[in-house]
Amino acid sequence: MDLPWYFSSDDTPTVYHYTSVTAARTMVETRTIWMSEYTAMNDASEFAYARDRLVALLQNRDVYVETLARTCVIFALEGLTADTGLMLGSLTARRDDLGQWRSYSSNGAGCVLGIDARYLEHEAGVAIRTVLYEEALVDKMLRTALEIVQAQAEEAPGDVDELMEFARHLVADLFNIKHPGFSDEREVRIARMLIRQGDGSLEDVGGNRTDGGAALALSVGTRTCAFGETRYIALPLSREDGSSAIVSAGLGPTMSISDAAAQEAYFARHGLDVWRSNLPYRV
Repeated sequence: MDLPWYFSSDDTPTVYHYTSVTAARTMVETRTIWMSEYTAMNDASEFAYARDRLVALLQNRDVYVETLARTCVIFALEGLTADTGLMLGSLTARRDDLGQWRSYSSNGAGCVLGIDARYLEHEAGVAIRTVLYEEALVDKMLRTALEIVQAQAEEAPGDVDELMEFARHLVADLFNIKHPGFSDEREVRIARMLIRQGDGSLEDVGGNRTDGGAALALSVGTRTCAFGETRYIALPLSREDGSSAIVSAGLGPTMSISDAAAQEAYFARHGLDVWRSNLPYRV
């Protein structure tokens, strides 16, 4: 089944992160990307929008879900924020996008880093998804997910633990949905689930690689972002062969000629493919 919210690095080998020059340099030097709690995202309705659409489907009985399966979904929904914490990283498939230069890259004077999507998909221990905005696709995703939970209930009616696992996967994917007002971003999102301890702290227990191996657990830190204090993890961007998963650096369209020369030299020294945006934008 061709599901539009699933991401494949076969189709999109490189994903991009727009940021400031300072942040880009830090990423290149440390070979990491910060993933933060969903409350630090720029969408004020993050998670709530998707949750409300799922609840509406359940209440309206638009999809047949028997009582036990429905209960598991509700329990999973209630336990998602109570028992876990989700760390998110925002990327995009758009290499040279004016809106993202304006919003996330110092109004065009910053950088965009290209990251090896295959590494993220298979080695980094994160889930990677294409974010959905269109209401029709959002409803299709939620309907499909509910149908999968219902199928599991019918296949193994006595296995409540496995049914709860299916329900947890459903509600975790709610973080791949954003309000339609952000559709121009065309976000690709990476996520890792952390465990919430009794004192409210979060613990990373590592991630799963697609080859069956385990990605190392990461330390949880605290930082101040545009929307207040948030917890974060620094996801490594180093491949198994020791090379960096950061493969390119784009320079913004409003960056000065002198600054562009300096940044080009810097990123080239780190082995990156460097390019300059030619978008006709000025400030």
